[in-house]
Amino acid sequence: MLPSSIPPPPPAAADFGALLERARRIAADVLAPAANATDQAEVIPRENLLALKGAGLLGLATPTRYGGHGAPGRVAREYTEILAGACGVTAFVQMQHTTGACPLIARGENEALKERVLPRLASGERFCTVGFSHVRRPGPPMVRAELDGDQVLLDGTVPWLTGHGLADDAVLAGTLPDGRVIFVLSSLREVEAIQPSPPLRLCAMNASATVSLRLRGLRVGREQVIATLTREQQTARDAAGMLAPAALSLGVAGAAAALLAQAADRRGSAALASAARGFAGEIDDARAEVNAWADQPEAAEYGEHAVRARAWCIELGVRTAHAAVAASGGSANLLEHTAQRLFREAMLYSLTAQTRDLQAATVQRLVGRGEEGRGQSGKRVDPA
Repeated sequence: MLPSSIPPPPPAAADFGALLERARRIAADVLAPAANATDQAEVIPRENLLALKGAGLLGLATPTRYGGHGAPGRVAREYTEILAGACGVTAFVQMQHTTGACPLIARGENEALKERVLPRLASGERFCTVGFSHVRRPGPPMVRAELDGDQVLLDGTVPWLTGHGLADDAVLAGTLPDGRVIFVLSSLREVEAIQPSPPLRLCAMNASATVSLRLRGLRVGREQVIATLTREQQTARDAAGMLAPAALSLGVAGAAAALLAQAADRRGSAALASAARGFAGEIDDARAEVNAWADQPEAAEYGEHAVRARAWCIELGVRTAHAAVAASGGSANLLEHTAQRLFREAMLYSLTAQTRDLQAATVQRLVGRGEEGRGQSGKRVDPA
């Protein structure tokens, strides 16, 4: 639970432009100056989350009827991009709550649960994370669920849960005997049936306090059930949310392009300046593609275009960050170097909310870049 801070403004008076401006100020004044130190910390400073809470931003995507601002997807993506360009680990941790858990609960079937918990989550009184990526994996369920009277019984392993120790609650999911997926809201505080691992060592964002959870007979009351979905419904939800994490990749790409521009100014390099402009233009184009498709998941062509746009953003983030590393020279070998941090964050975003289709599209795009390079070099491309 986050301690008290400046109370957020009344949600009824939400001005998305003003909210985004608050996010930009916090990103510039609080997050970015300490981002490299935060990257090497054991856990993100609570001051980062308190700044977002005090600005009323933790309820950005929660509907107004439950105490939030009800921001549409495009605003939520811009907000995520702003934070990701300043401090990746803060953006990633708060994303679990702001644009992950809160909207998921709001879309659920349990109206009493929404009215009881969402106002507290929207205000930041309680902080929530998520642990359900395992339901996308093929094969035997990693978490099995059973209905036992007025309770849900969960057993198994949640392989990824971010923000452990910061979060009060988590949205967890398990597979019922009939194959449906049940989502529940569980407290993470003082529950003997939830056994966290030590913090996982990741390629980036070790301050995210990411762990795996062993669930041993975790019992959650039926009043905490968020929703029960068929596999088809879960797949459709995954597809509809495909483009939300693209904002993370665009944020890191924007920060890397800014580093290139700064290097160009310091060195008077026309080549670096041209590269920075080129990346900035491509980021704008990729963002426009994301925005064009993100809000129409019902369109017949949505799935194909969404996967391609997300793969473009992933590859663009890694490529722009790699350019910033190359332009930084040997100093980028230092663990605390900004370009290296951005490169590692871009790599992590390559795997965020990954599906098999997205994995294939990302690899294919990288292969295509290689073929393009061979063609430009004048070398023969073997069609076999």
